[in-house]
Amino acid sequence: MFSLEGKVALVTGASGALGRDISMALAGAGADVIIVGRNADRLRETARVVEGKGRKSHTIIADLSKSEDIARIIQESIDQFQCVDILVNNAATNVFKKAEKFTEEDFDLIFTTNVKGPFSLSRQLSGIMKTKGGGNIVFVVSQLGQTAMNFACLYGATKAALMQITRSLAFEWAEYNIRVNSVSPGPWSTGMLEPVFKDGVTEDALIRMTPSGRLGGEGDIGGAVIFLVSDAARHITGQDLIVDGGFSICKIV
Repeated sequence: MFSLEGKVALVTGASGALGRDISMALAGAGADVIIVGRNADRLRETARVVEGKGRKSHTIIADLSKSEDIARIIQESIDQFQCVDILVNNAATNVFKKAEKFTEEDFDLIFTTNVKGPFSLSRQLSGIMKTKGGGNIVFVVSQLGQTAMNFACLYGATKAALMQITRSLAFEWAEYNIRVNSVSPGPWSTGMLEPVFKDGVTEDALIRMTPSGRLGGEGDIGGAVIFLVSDAARHITGQDLIVDGGFSICKIV
């Protein structure tokens, strides 16, 4: 039920920790993986992991804030594999500022990368999925789509937007056998929060608020994605799967 043999997956933000973990899990389940990101060296590392599991990979250096890059992602994917069965929208960016410090340029960058880019990529790939008879789309959102934290006003707003887009697309595309779900990571030990952890306080506070006693790390997100895109979840669409070690159920600091 969890096999992805014969499937082609596309993962954005694959040069980061979460994207690498998701790509590794998809390959381990049998999928060939198109890995998209902005850091060429890290993409090559992810490609080696995928190929080390006996699967094909194709790297695309692209920026989801640019419409021409999205068009190129679509074209290269079709040229290489003729189809995309699974799309994981993982790429995201943030600017760490208090709300009153944000500029119009900050707003445009965060919303274009985190919302417009994933929506456009999903919309365009849905046509290919419809032609093939179905597919799976997963948005990597965040607990910050439902809660608040310093320096994440706009980031959290984009994740809340993606949660609603997930539900809406799931409703609209169910008739085409396209399932659309999301995963919500809690605080993670690597990636976007690393600059915040330099204060020597935030990381310890988040760990105290997590019942599992640790932050998310390598190997913690891939399994959730595998479940959602596999036949094991064939009757699940429009849902958000929280992956946070219990962070969202704890209110004690």
